[in-house]
Amino acid sequence: MEPQVIHAIQDDYPDEFAWCYGCGRLNEQGHHFRTGWDGDKTVTVYTPRPEHTAIPGFVYGGLIASLIDCHGTGSAALALHRKNGHEPGSGETPPRFVTASLHVDFVK
Repeated sequence: MEPQVIHAIQDDYPDEFAWCYGCGRLNEQGHHFRTGWDGDKTVTVYTPRPEHTAIPGFVYGGLIASLIDCHGTGSAALALHRKNGHEPGSGETPPRFVTASLHVDFVK
């Protein structure tokens, strides 16, 4: 069964921080990745569109790198938010993180 994110951490980012091409809810052209809790693990939910195809059956690598980037920053925000005693949707503004470096080696 595919994980469901009922309330993503990105839903709680203040408007001035909600423009990321990967996960920003206010970026009309963006991917709108959604990261939330699935038990004690974080998951990011996204369905690629047909134009994200590299070759039939495969998503292009840049999208995968973007998903890894936003999943990492969203997961960090979720973990610190929970450590601070809050959950997504609690009304408290979550912490924000940015990626300093990202290196992806594609195996196939």
